[in-house]
Amino acid sequence: MAQITVDAALRWEEHPESGESMGHGLRGRASALVRCGCACALVSVPAPAQALEFSGGVSVGGIQVGIEPRLAVSPFAGWLWRSEGDFRLEVHNMLSIVPGAGVGVYDRTAVTLGYAAKTTTVSLGPSLAIYSMPVCGAVICDHVVGVAPGGRAQSDWYFAGPLGVSTSAHVDWAGGSSRVLPGSLVVMVTTGPIWRLEVKSR
Repeated sequence: MAQITVDAALRWEEHPESGESMGHGLRGRASALVRCGCACALVSVPAPAQALEFSGGVSVGGIQVGIEPRLAVSPFAGWLWRSEGDFRLEVHNMLSIVPGAGVGVYDRTAVTLGYAAKTTTVSLGPSLAIYSMPVCGAVICDHVVGVAPGGRAQSDWYFAGPLGVSTSAHVDWAGGSSRVLPGSLVVMVTTGPIWRLEVKSR
């Protein structure tokens, strides 16, 4: 709640020596009324409402690491950091479980700039991933661990209130020189249900 101090309200000033006591008194009253009017206007203006939005779901898709495309089951969560009109700044995290002879983990965090319509949202931004998984190259198989910068794009379609479908695409650069990861690129595409919760506060 804003605190507004109004001083000299309705104060009558007399200056007998100047002979202008009535003029000063009227000016003092007018000034006080202007201050009171501004104060009432400021208090009556509602503060802009802010919204907190969280989203999450589980998607399924394929991840290409090395020479073998593999299945990835990926729970994910998102948080609306800030919005200006239809544009949104969001933080996303996706933890991909890669099953197989040896289970792999691919954890990716991204900050994206998005655009939201009534039932759809699209976003794009940089990401950073930490991975640990068995990978086979053209010559050998090995367990690889590392950090991969990259990019992420996502499209959400809400068809039943807070329930919708989310599709995302990721391209990361594993870096380095390895016979296991000769191309140094990690590509993943997933889709699955998404659910969002919006809380408006003042």
